Amino acid sequence: MEPYRTIDAAFLDTCARAWAGDEAGHRVADALAGGTLHDVALDHTAAARLPFVFSIDLDPQGVTDQGQSLRCWAFAFLNVARHNAVRTLDMQDRSFELSQCYIYFYDQLEKSARFLDRMIRCAGRPLGDRAVQRELREPISDYGYLSFLMLAEKYGAVPKSVMPDTCCLPDTRPVTRILSMKLRWCARRLRQMHESGCGHGDLQAEKMAMLCDIYRILCRFLGEPPRQFDFAYRDSGGGLRRLCGITPQQFFAKYCGIDPAQYVEVRCMPGDKTPFGERYYQPDEPGGPLPPDARISLNLCMADIKAAVIAQLRAGVQVTFGSDVAKLSSKPRGLMDTDLFHYEELFGTELWMDSPDSYAYHWSSGTHIMCFDGVELDAAGAPVRWKVQNSYGAGMGIQGHYVMADRWFDQFVVSAALRRDFLPAHVLPWLDKEPRPLE
Repeated sequence: MEPYRTIDAAFLDTCARAWAGDEAGHRVADALAGGTLHDVALDHTAAARLPFVFSIDLDPQGVTDQGQSLRCWAFAFLNVARHNAVRTLDMQDRSFELSQCYIYFYDQLEKSARFLDRMIRCAGRPLGDRAVQRELREPISDYGYLSFLMLAEKYGAVPKSVMPDTCCLPDTRPVTRILSMKLRWCARRLRQMHESGCGHGDLQAEKMAMLCDIYRILCRFLGEPPRQFDFAYRDSGGGLRRLCGITPQQFFAKYCGIDPAQYVEVRCMPGDKTPFGERYYQPDEPGGPLPPDARISLNLCMADIKAAVIAQLRAGVQVTFGSDVAKLSSKPRGLMDTDLFHYEELFGTELWMDSPDSYAYHWSSGTHIMCFDGVELDAAGAPVRWKVQNSYGAGMGIQGHYVMADRWFDQFVVSAALRRDFLPAHVLPWLDKEPRPLE
């Protein structure tokens, strides 16, 4: 078959005749020539369907801003932790924040160690091996592929005044670029050492020296994290209180209200190959064993996830969740609804895909982590709409929030971090099951 034969002159003539008779399409083309897809396709009646009023509303303090970085995972979990800390410490300051810079420092250090460990494990493979090339393509990123709960349990947290942002934090691309350069250099060095006959112990020693270099790079970008600190604040009555000589681990455990051992990461992965009620992990490569830093998720149906989220909100505890935020949502207006944009009518073609096909075909997948801090329930206790706190500043949406229609939850929410004591009773025995690898 000749290359590119599928699209030939006859086919293009057919397409041109179809377009010539598409009067609606020409009207849409005119509209899109002078306006954005968002404005042309938006259902402007959606705001009336989604009022910013909720029967359960945690009314947290000010909205944070992750800038152009990809650290939504850190902002979402730290928003929950600071909400708890303000209540526990009886703080007057409604704009109090925990340091995103602090947890980001250790996220990057741990990811660097993870990359170097994998390079040592793969040192005997050809450079062109798929596993080696997969790691080298993106040695490190801001994405939340390490568990915040693991990081916070190990390193704790500090107030933002103790480790404030540096200039690079709103846009961390320079950090990623320099670390990626260094990590690829390290990969070459480790492979050269292996080829020259160095043993595992020598490679491990070299890895630790490399991590020390990476620590110093991070200090240049972010400053050095404190090992202990003092913190003064005003309580709700205006009195001055002080915490002296406290470690980040002590601060997190005592005041932030998150016990990592009591949290469960849940996902909704519909389909015959991933039955609900099982625990899953992502192996480093197909057929690989359980990685030491694996994130294990319990696969639950949407009804079970919603029940747990509502129970947690009733108790006054925010919920972090992952979703496909770019699908059928309006950041300027702060709205999320499956009927928010008239895409199929606008383009005159079918686009919609329901679950489980939307999961199987990657039509929808998690792209952003945010917090639930409210929900509107009907007379029967069923959710109608959800209040969502984002991390793009108070100027986004409705005071930094979205209003999410419940049907949007069904289609585009993919994961959540939930406390065990708020899970439905029938779910609890599943937590003891052996995790299975995702194929």
